[in-house]
Order: sequence, then C-alpha cells, then structure tokens
Amino acid sequence: MIRQLVSALLVLAVLQIAPQTSEAKARRYTVTQRHQILAAKINRMEKAGELTLREARDLRDDNQDVWQKVNRMKARNGGKLSYKNIAEVEKDLNSISNKIHKKALQKRVEDD
Repeated sequence: MIRQLVSALLVLAVLQIAPQTSEAKARRYTVTQRHQILAAKINRMEKAGELTLREARDLRDDNQDVWQKVNRMKARNGGKLSYKNIAEVEKDLNSISNKIHKKALQKRVEDD
C-alpha cells in the first residue's frame, strides 16, 4: 500500500516537472509545409462534406495564388525569401487558414 502511494506521488512529481510538449515547443512550419498542410486540409474537408465544391475551389485558388506569389518573390531574390517576404506570405496563409476555420464553424452552426 505504501509502495503504491509512493509510486503514485513519484509519477505525479515527474509529470509536474516535465514540460508539456504543446507549451515547450511551438510548431514551426516552413512556407512550403504550410501551403501543403492547407491544401490537404481543404481536400479533407471537401471529402468530409464540410466544404462545398465551390468553397473548396475558391480556397484552393487562394492557396495557389499565394504559391505563385512565393515563386515570384523567389525569382526576384535569387531563389530565396527574405524575412519580409516570409512575413507577408505567412499573413496570406493565415488569412486562408482563418477562412477555412470560419467555413467549418459556420457549417457546424448551420447543422445544429
């Protein structure tokens, strides 16, 4: 009985000391990874019926426009993005991500 209690207290102490993975390390994706993740999310949501064909197509177009913008920026800068370019592209990708989330939330409200 005492061994079990001591073991349980030891486990709790270790869990409190160990950093939480979500707090300790924020995920950092490259622009390319974010572009691919958003494209996959759009496809997944369309297949699940959370997006109509038109909504998915519009979001894909937005995502493709951002990718073309990235390619133009790289062409001007010798194949690389400046920090300013990255910030601008991240802002555009955040906008697309927000549109996706808004559509998903809107569908949930309509379904209830």
